[in-house]
Amino acid sequence: MIFFPAGGPSGRPLARIPHSFARARHPPRRMADRQKLRALYAKAVSTLDRWSAAQKRASGLFASAVSVVERLPVMADDARFGPLADAFPDLPARTRVAQAEALHRVLESLQEEMRLFHALVAILEKTHKDASALLGASKPAAAGAVRLGPTPSPAEAVAGLQDLWRLHRDEASLKTALVREIHCDADAAQLAELSALFAAQPNLDPEETRVVVDRAEALGVADLDFSPRKK
Repeated sequence: MIFFPAGGPSGRPLARIPHSFARARHPPRRMADRQKLRALYAKAVSTLDRWSAAQKRASGLFASAVSVVERLPVMADDARFGPLADAFPDLPARTRVAQAEALHRVLESLQEEMRLFHALVAILEKTHKDASALLGASKPAAAGAVRLGPTPSPAEAVAGLQDLWRLHRDEASLKTALVREIHCDADAAQLAELSALFAAQPNLDPEETRVVVDRAEALGVADLDFSPRKK
């Protein structure tokens, strides 16, 4: 209870006001910070959706590049064009140029997707840093490590965002290395293997990602204290 000083105009003690009422005009900050953490998780999930869409496009582009490279050796032999080469002497050369240009366009589109992958990694990194800063301001200092039953602790939630960032960072680095192997003189069979590796995303375990993302739902019912520590 909160007591106001006695001795108002009437000389009588003023009424006592319950603490809960006194704080009613100032909602607990922990609720606001919990919502911030949930918002950060929602941002991460949205980023993963964008990654999945980019992965679908990029995998198709990689496969298209492999297909073009596979055709280039065949087109290097004018005899492959048969009677058409006799009727149109410049056909083999023009066809090879067209295929090289097609590969160039595919690679340009693939590079655009690669820039997006790295941009999404940067978003995941910032999301983790923002969540970590939120955890660092929690009260008391060890509150972030407290788990309430099956609900993940704030520290576990932040660690999950860090895992998402690191896994996607490593996968983006792998994709960059794989794309660099695409060129006109590349071995088509080897490129086909690299294309399969690109599509498989070995650094991203779907089950591990699902576990991390599911923490966002658990945070929806958790009562976590992120209020600032007093200095």
